[in-house]
Amino acid sequence: MTLDVRPRQHSAKTVMGGLQSVRVAVVQRSHPYLDRHGCVDAACVAIAEAGRNGAKLVVFPESWLAGYPYWTDGWNTDRARWIEGRVRFYDAAVLAPSEDTERLAAAARAAGTVVVMGCNELDPRPESDTIYGSLLVFDADGTLVGRHRKLVPTGQERTFWGTGDGNDLAVFDTAVGRVGGLICGEHSMTLVRAALIAQREDFHVSVFHGSFSLQKGPTLVENDTQDTFIGWPLCRAHAIESGAFTLMACTYFDPADFPEDFPYRRDELNLHHSNGGSAVLSPLGAPLAGPVFDAATIVYADCPSWIRKARAALLDTFGHYGRPDLLRLLRATPDGWSALGGAGLPARQVSDAVRRAAERHEVDERLVLEALDATQR
Repeated sequence: MTLDVRPRQHSAKTVMGGLQSVRVAVVQRSHPYLDRHGCVDAACVAIAEAGRNGAKLVVFPESWLAGYPYWTDGWNTDRARWIEGRVRFYDAAVLAPSEDTERLAAAARAAGTVVVMGCNELDPRPESDTIYGSLLVFDADGTLVGRHRKLVPTGQERTFWGTGDGNDLAVFDTAVGRVGGLICGEHSMTLVRAALIAQREDFHVSVFHGSFSLQKGPTLVENDTQDTFIGWPLCRAHAIESGAFTLMACTYFDPADFPEDFPYRRDELNLHHSNGGSAVLSPLGAPLAGPVFDAATIVYADCPSWIRKARAALLDTFGHYGRPDLLRLLRATPDGWSALGGAGLPARQVSDAVRRAAERHEVDERLVLEALDATQR
């Protein structure tokens, strides 16, 4: 049974930007491998198409611009092939901002849609040439509102990508509401997911370089399904815990888009798991669309705001279902540590506990309370 719950009045606290429903789109199409300009061209086409079909949020998979590093490097790698592969990877990385991001911004603006792009991002700082696995977030007016860099590249990814920092653990206000995102294995980082949940996501973007199972061996090359893909239970859990619509964007890669003159042969590359698997999950973890495997497509779903509101009555993770008197989530800042998603113990209870501890350890309670107050400011 499909419900159509319409608001009788506007809430003072907006959900999904105050919109009644948002159509979302997950782009599951192949791309010209390590061809930055070709990928931007293809992205603009897909954004325009999704916009014509009513999408107000369009997402692309991990490193879609301009390709996941499917090959393995080691000390025994042939020098000439290593150099050429690394130079191609460097030249295909996107700078933000740049002409490439301006083109994506223009496409988002023309389509009137928020866009989240998975990419290999080149550090814009003059002193650094590090490349990151990143998400770039464009608002519907074309503004590049922020980015997220993968905090811990997995396995051999660490030879290609740098590590992100806490500045990128953000949820962004956009035309469709609050949008956050994580990249592949970050979904196994429980406290990282909690940090986004504490910032009240309306939409969570989950990007992967395909659908893979960790139980089948180190090559990860087998084609996988909904039953074995580790992203499926991780993203379902996040949808349930966050109460956010969760968009799983999984790469579908056609080997025909791999350049014939690349220094590594196709049979040396771990391409086989990039077989799709994209889906859209409701705030209760149920699929609204997908998963779709082995097909080049755009996955669409309509996300009504009433589901977000009704779900909050059942399970509000950092609201009535939180216990800040027992557990708190702290976040590192340049000035120390700050709490996310809860005020912790009431001040009187904190003071009483500190006094008892100070007396037990024969410490001046005033000094301890002053120090505690400084950490909570």
